[in-house]
Amino acid sequence: MATIYDIAKKAGVSITTVSRVINNHPYVQEETRQRVKQILAETNFIPNSNASSLVRKTTNTLAVMIPDITNNFFTTLLRGIEDKANENGFAVIFGNTDENSSKEYSYLQTFMERRVDGLIIDAVLEESKNLKSIIKREIPVVLIDRQVNDLPIDYVGSNNSKGAEDIVHYLIELGHRQIALVSGAPEISVYRQRLEGYKTAQQKAGLTVDPKLIFWGEKPNQETGYRLTKKLLQNPLRPTAIFAANNFLAIGAFRALHEAHLEVPKDMSVVCFDAADTDATLNPFFTSMVQPSHTIGEMAVELLMRRLKNKKSAPTKVILEPQFFRRESTAKVEMERGGESVEKGNPYAGL
Repeated sequence: MATIYDIAKKAGVSITTVSRVINNHPYVQEETRQRVKQILAETNFIPNSNASSLVRKTTNTLAVMIPDITNNFFTTLLRGIEDKANENGFAVIFGNTDENSSKEYSYLQTFMERRVDGLIIDAVLEESKNLKSIIKREIPVVLIDRQVNDLPIDYVGSNNSKGAEDIVHYLIELGHRQIALVSGAPEISVYRQRLEGYKTAQQKAGLTVDPKLIFWGEKPNQETGYRLTKKLLQNPLRPTAIFAANNFLAIGAFRALHEAHLEVPKDMSVVCFDAADTDATLNPFFTSMVQPSHTIGEMAVELLMRRLKNKKSAPTKVILEPQFFRRESTAKVEMERGGESVEKGNPYAGL
């Protein structure tokens, strides 16, 4: 493999001149530049990016940390980050935290050692202790999806409370009055906000929020959704609908319902936040409130680019609206009155 010394010797120039050509420095005669470029191409020379970064004090690398790459929401979000980063000449490396704070801390240390230019993170916890070291080094950080307490950091996320309110309101319009919530931990901002929306929709409809229909799990994954749904099915007052606070929780809920020989939506309606990329295997596919994940990723990079140019500017908070998709996992609730079938959600039905 050719070295920069070999290139300089072959071109009859100094090592400094070769370095200037590699880094597109303006102070090189055009004839010399072309000769060096030709030799670089002939020898398949690959510059040492680490050495170059020490000179420039940048690596043109962004780090991304997300909880679970297997979740379609995070996969699409990461694609949005990568697309926008590539437009700006940056490479992307990422870490998968698995909702583990220790793993998150370990990745942060690794990213600092690699001298990344910026970090985009969906943090495990609301406490800021893991992020303090990277902020102390003045590495720009943008939060996505979840918020972190007491840190003046740029943020991009969704209107979780309003999205949850709207999708629970849709269930109420269908006649559902006993609506269970299957959720991740309330210590995580997005799940606390979705709880607020869940309660608000029922309160606006004049319903009493039953705490016995709210089920929390530590990790918002399929296993948690499965376990919590099995638990709620043991409730003497069985709900007619489940609002799963994310797509993986909904898949777990679906598994538990199927195992209990309950059909969706005939026996139980199910709605969730975010789409699950499983329409080929799940029937019916979930009615859901879908976040603009690709756009969240793109905007996170845009905020990071601004922050790299001006580290002293005030932090920016961007809240995007999720979009409602009605599919086949929900049905109207009916009750019997005088031998006739009457829609509970329609006050004029049967009149």
